[in-house]
Amino acid sequence: MSNSTQETTLPKIYRTTALTAFIYTAFIIVFAIYKQFFYVDGTWFHGFLANGFAILSTVTWFGILLVFKLFLNRILKYSKADSLIIASLVFLAIPIYSLGSVLYSFIQTYLTFGGEDTFDSLSSFASTSISSAILLILSNIGMIVVTVLLGNRIRTIDVIQKKFFTILGFSFIALGVGSALQAVSVIDSDFIVFLPKAVTAAVLGYILKETSQMNYSELSSTLKPETNENVNLSKVKVSSQKESEKSEKINVFKKKEQINPGPEIIPNIDINELENKEIILSYFDNLSTDELNRLEVVVAKNFTQNLTDDQKKNLVIQHIAEKKLYDHNRYAPK
Repeated sequence: MSNSTQETTLPKIYRTTALTAFIYTAFIIVFAIYKQFFYVDGTWFHGFLANGFAILSTVTWFGILLVFKLFLNRILKYSKADSLIIASLVFLAIPIYSLGSVLYSFIQTYLTFGGEDTFDSLSSFASTSISSAILLILSNIGMIVVTVLLGNRIRTIDVIQKKFFTILGFSFIALGVGSALQAVSVIDSDFIVFLPKAVTAAVLGYILKETSQMNYSELSSTLKPETNENVNLSKVKVSSQKESEKSEKINVFKKKEQINPGPEIIPNIDINELENKEIILSYFDNLSTDELNRLEVVVAKNFTQNLTDDQKKNLVIQHIAEKKLYDHNRYAPK
């Protein structure tokens, strides 16, 4: 892969996770069919197979959610779901430990069955099963609440793939509600959990796949930076008259540079005069390294002399203000 391709595409981990999510969806559907039609309760083999799949499923889902958290933070610059995803990871780690302990004790009991240590193994297995069952109940309650809240937060993401983020959010909510109904035995079927889980994994994988195929520079320019929720949105909106005045101030420097002969004049705009100073600076501070380098090349190509870091910064801020890069609605119909 060439350097230019590496600079304009997302890391491979997101494409790999998307593929993993699709495979995980298929395994969920297969296991749901097995659990509904072939599973025999109370048998060693089927109990071992069910516990083994539960551990593998939980570990896989843990990894998918972890990458999804990185995707929201680093790519979409969206951190409002951070605490909920972290809570989900904690509640997933508990059953991984609990089910792992049961599976280990299960194997030990099976290997020593019929020997001198059979009674001790059975006692240990029973004790481990009881303590694990208590942990699973507590973690399941917490996971239900967090999943519903996480779905409600995700469905409001509208930076890209808005329709699929809405579907993903409602899938999380359906997963939480389904788990709650199964927990209180309102519906005695695993399909009420498996189906929303499969849909959630498939939609999440689709979002990662589609986004990973986008040009990184174009993706960065379409994302709006997170701003303080306490900021009065009316201050962010600028009237057409003020926008034209701001454009005139910026264009004056370019005209002077073209007319005046002699040494090049590097325009130096007073940032405090910009109407949208706070949001422009916020957009500048949240630029990725690749996008910042690209903008520096864009502004520097108009000058033959070497620019200082401060001059580059000032010119990039001018470019952001002039092109309204901070405004994600700039391409909307007027």
